[in-house]
Amino acid sequence: MDAKIDEIVKQVINEVKASAAGQNTVKADRQLQPDSRIQSEGKGACLTGPENYEIKQFEIPVPGEKEVLVRVEGCIVSESDAQEFLKGIPGYQCPAVGEEGTGRVVKVGSSPVKDIHGRVIKEGDLVTTLGSVNGKKSGYGDKKKECRPSGWYSSYVLLREDMKILQMNDLDQDSRMLYRQASEAAASVDRICKLYKPETYAKIAVAGCRTAGLLTIAALKCAGFSDIIAIDEDEECLALAEKMGARHKVLFTCKNGVQGMVEKTKSCFGGELADLALQCVELPGGNSIVRRFVRAGGNTADMTKRVRTQLTREAYSQGEKVLRLAQTAEIPLYRLITHRFHLEEINQANWTVLSGAGHICAVLNR
Repeated sequence: MDAKIDEIVKQVINEVKASAAGQNTVKADRQLQPDSRIQSEGKGACLTGPENYEIKQFEIPVPGEKEVLVRVEGCIVSESDAQEFLKGIPGYQCPAVGEEGTGRVVKVGSSPVKDIHGRVIKEGDLVTTLGSVNGKKSGYGDKKKECRPSGWYSSYVLLREDMKILQMNDLDQDSRMLYRQASEAAASVDRICKLYKPETYAKIAVAGCRTAGLLTIAALKCAGFSDIIAIDEDEECLALAEKMGARHKVLFTCKNGVQGMVEKTKSCFGGELADLALQCVELPGGNSIVRRFVRAGGNTADMTKRVRTQLTREAYSQGEKVLRLAQTAEIPLYRLITHRFHLEEINQANWTVLSGAGHICAVLNR
């Protein structure tokens, strides 16, 4: 079934590309033309108490100086978002939630707004942000019970230039929503490459194929590595790891144990162990277990210690590069978004994240 889906997606993409190539049209993308259909009211998710968002109406703001109005397309529900959902304190001063979103610019304010690369933002542009949206009250109503366009959990959001806007017209919606997490994976892979300097033909084992591991495999593939082995206890995760770029896979079961996985790894690598092993999931034995997959003189790295606030502009550029390379190489990153909900179903979306089901959960606007 997965193979058929991939073939259908590839066929549609190829047909679109062929159609575009066969038309002698202007360079401007029809989808990026200004869209003047701005509604009079928007809707946003306001946290009214523990474990409960309410969808409320708000008057759509008019962008001022150095501001743009964006019609929201979708937003990733992160683990930190779900934790704030559990706290449920309206007006609580916390790190902004609903930050991994994207949308289309529908109105520009009184003065030009530039993205982080100095490009002037125009109506019709597809954008995301690197900085906080609406400060620390993102995702919350104020003390007067009023609803505001809070973060990306809204139908419209007002962005300021100092929020570090990034124009991403050449990327699809799913890639734009995955931008922050792809940047984390790309930065980690870049750090490991600078530290250990592995050759592109190096044998690399990735232990743990949840979201972080899968993005790490995709980042490795985009960096030119091809001899990658994925290790996990879930067959579906391993199947997805192959789609992300892993050449081999090793299934962990209680029957074969760690030693069985080590032998299987050696078999996949032609009788040798890995040159580099990356731990992408918390393990009871931690580095001591991962070390068993590596040859004498090889290296290991713990990829679970990611700190989002430490991402630099260079890291975001690396993430942007990975997304574009993945799109060119037809690496199906969209498969990482396993659950999709409408904005009105945001409570269910948060519970899905808290349950640990699937990989990535997204809230989309109709």
